[in-house]
Amino acid sequence: MFKSLKQLFSHINQQAKDPVIGLDLAMAVLLYEVAAADNRIDEREELAMQTLLAESFSLDKANAKLLMNQAKEHQHNAVSLQQFTHILRDSLDRPQRINFIHTLWQVANSDDDIDVNEAHIVRKINDLLHLNHSDFIKAKINVIES
Repeated sequence: MFKSLKQLFSHINQQAKDPVIGLDLAMAVLLYEVAAADNRIDEREELAMQTLLAESFSLDKANAKLLMNQAKEHQHNAVSLQQFTHILRDSLDRPQRINFIHTLWQVANSDDDIDVNEAHIVRKINDLLHLNHSDFIKAKINVIES
């Protein structure tokens, strides 16, 4: 009996470890989270997200749009950002995570207005990616100055 229970729990644990959400979707959800933080998504923000995802994952326009639609659904149903940030922490090295923070700032600034709620979400994601506050500030300055 204990052996069968052990096998059952082993199987359940293995299923829990298998990623349900890939890196592309996790990144898209976090981008969408930043864009939606001010309770409105400007067309420029949407275009910026789609362009960044298309370039990052070599997607055509239709697949980038599909990925954004999936991201919107996951973002709407998400309980926590940690379910997405842990995928990035596990998949990306530190410089790649810093580059992603830069990308989040690009989306936040794509409508020429970084809302305080957008900045708060970027900071929260920065912290969940185990990056320094200086990484957060440098990325923001780079985006604003470019």
